[in-house]
Amino acid sequence: MSAKKEDWRKWLGFSCTACGNCCKGTIVLITEADVRRIIQGTGLPARQIVRFFSNVEMSQRDSLWIRMRDKRVAMGLKWETTPRRCKFLGDDNMCQIYEHRPVTCRSHPFEIKTNDNWAVQKLGISDVVDCPHEWDGKHSLRELKATERWNCNQVEAFEVKVKAWNRKRNIKRTPDEFLKFVGLT
Repeated sequence: MSAKKEDWRKWLGFSCTACGNCCKGTIVLITEADVRRIIQGTGLPARQIVRFFSNVEMSQRDSLWIRMRDKRVAMGLKWETTPRRCKFLGDDNMCQIYEHRPVTCRSHPFEIKTNDNWAVQKLGISDVVDCPHEWDGKHSLRELKATERWNCNQVEAFEVKVKAWNRKRNIKRTPDEFLKFVGLT
C-alpha cells in the first residue's frame, strides 16, 4: 500500500473497541526502557513484568535475540498461560498499566514505515489479530510519527545493550543476570 494522503485519512480514523484481542495470543516484545517505565509507574520488580520467550517469530539474524545458556530468547511482557494473554490485561479487557505501557502497545494497530527523514512511506493497520474496530477515531499523522520515532530510538538503544551482552564472556547467561546487566535489578 502506498502512503497516499487519501489513504491516511481512513487509517487515522481507526477507533479501538476495547476487545482486548491485541493482548491475547501475541507476544509483546519490550525494551529495558519499557520495563523501566512500568517499574516507575507500578512499583513492580522487573521479574514480575518480563518474560523471556524463545518461540518468537522473528528473523534468526534479528538484533533483539538475547543469548542465554542454552538458547536465544527475546524479552517480552509477562504472560498468563491460561488463558494465553498479557499479564496486564484486566478481566474487563482494559490494560492495567495503560499510562506506562510499552511503546509497541502505544503504536498498535498502526503499521508505519518512514524513511531516514521520518517522511511516511507506508501507513496501514496490522492484521496480526482479529480487530473489531470502528472508524470514528481521531489520530494524527504527527502523533503516529512521534511514536514511531520514540520506538525506533528506544529499540536502537536496547539493541546496543543486547549486542554488548551477547559479546560478553565469562558471565552467567540467565534472565536475572541479563536484567541486572541492563540495570533493571
